[in-house]
Amino acid sequence: MAKCYVFSIGGTGSRVLRSMIMMLSCGMKLEMQKIVPIIIDPDMANADLTRTVKLGRLYNEIRKNISGGSQGGFFAPEIVKQDSGNILDILNTSDITFSRFMGVSSMSRESQALVKMLFSQKNLGSSMKVGFKGNPNIGSVVLNQITDSRQFADFANTFEEGDKIFIISSIFGGTGASGFPLLLKTLRTGNTFPNWSLINKAEIGAVSVLPYFRVRSSEESEIDSSTFVSKAMAALAYYEENIYNAHLINALYFIGDDLANIYENNEGGVAQQNEAHIIEFLSATAFVDFVNRNYDGTNCLELGIKDILSEVTFDKLYPVLAGELEHPLTRMLLTAECLRSRYEFLASPQFNANRTLHIPQDFYQSKFIRSLREFTTLYQEWLHELKDNVRSLSLFHNIEGEKHPFDIIDNSSEKRTLSFKSDYYFFYDRLNRAARHISGIRDVNLETRFLMMFFNATEKLTREKIVF
Repeated sequence: MAKCYVFSIGGTGSRVLRSMIMMLSCGMKLEMQKIVPIIIDPDMANADLTRTVKLGRLYNEIRKNISGGSQGGFFAPEIVKQDSGNILDILNTSDITFSRFMGVSSMSRESQALVKMLFSQKNLGSSMKVGFKGNPNIGSVVLNQITDSRQFADFANTFEEGDKIFIISSIFGGTGASGFPLLLKTLRTGNTFPNWSLINKAEIGAVSVLPYFRVRSSEESEIDSSTFVSKAMAALAYYEENIYNAHLINALYFIGDDLANIYENNEGGVAQQNEAHIIEFLSATAFVDFVNRNYDGTNCLELGIKDILSEVTFDKLYPVLAGELEHPLTRMLLTAECLRSRYEFLASPQFNANRTLHIPQDFYQSKFIRSLREFTTLYQEWLHELKDNVRSLSLFHNIEGEKHPFDIIDNSSEKRTLSFKSDYYFFYDRLNRAARHISGIRDVNLETRFLMMFFNATEKLTREKIVF
């Protein structure tokens, strides 16, 4: 089965990957069912990174209990864990200065003079512990060692004919702006790693994120968001000449936002955790587009929405994109809210589906259910973050629909159904009907049946009860 390797570079890469994992869980249509994320970030304590890694582990904890995938439903794609892990080792960057990394003190006087011409004293004294702090000139030196890592070796060894590669990076910082062109050149022209001939001609796509936030001014920080636009313009000129015109890539997506949220100026580490943003969400849809299509030649794609307003709803997206997102995201939200607000009833003998599917009472205390409830809670938190940001992605206005679970779509009205006075009685009925249908399916374990029941019921409920 063909795979897509996703190289996630820097903090923006991790934040986009978080949105990707949420989409993978929802049952979106994907032509590739094996996704191999490879995270490139020298700041191992970056909270955006650690949060995304935790989410991926939780996803896999749920999916490993599913027999035969989930029949095209929730958690269907496999997030593959490489033998050496999915975070690429960047050697010799543990709390040392850039000067020490390059070994400036042991260089000849002539070489030292050249280094001082190319890098400022502030650059040379910069700590490598929290990344490159918006300095792509530093990143371009440090990230030259990518191919020396165990994770890159695992990638190259397992790469097969028909596999794809997708790269996520920002264009206005340090790690992403330097890592993307270096990695792409290596993939297209390198010949010192296994399967290099296959990798050289593979279909490669990338999303390059333009400025979409600012940070507060700080004399103590090396990061200055007033330089973001100028850095992006310089990088775009380089990309045009050395990537696009050189035909190194099949699909290059661009996205950005001028309604910039202002974040605290944290150079990295545990303090760097930003709320989910519409730009990261839309960047994740670029990955879905790339996986589901075949791009010949070199294509430059600009990702956008139909109406650019401070609040974006489903009807402000272009119809094709809205159609891909509406049902999957809604199915997962309905499932999440039912597991949150009606968990006690679901776990009780009064829920008929428990008898139909022969679900024992201790199943609801299993690690699988605990992991599923934790993931769906994080899913709702992610939707809240997207909604509460400066450019609000307000797809659902009633994320906690305790009494009216189907009244969740902005600028819409619920379809009227004569049967049942309570919305949740209608929900329970569709779950019970789905359970009766699933009960005849063989060779599927209990965890898979449980997810199939919710997937099939919420799919039917979405079509019956919700007007997009």
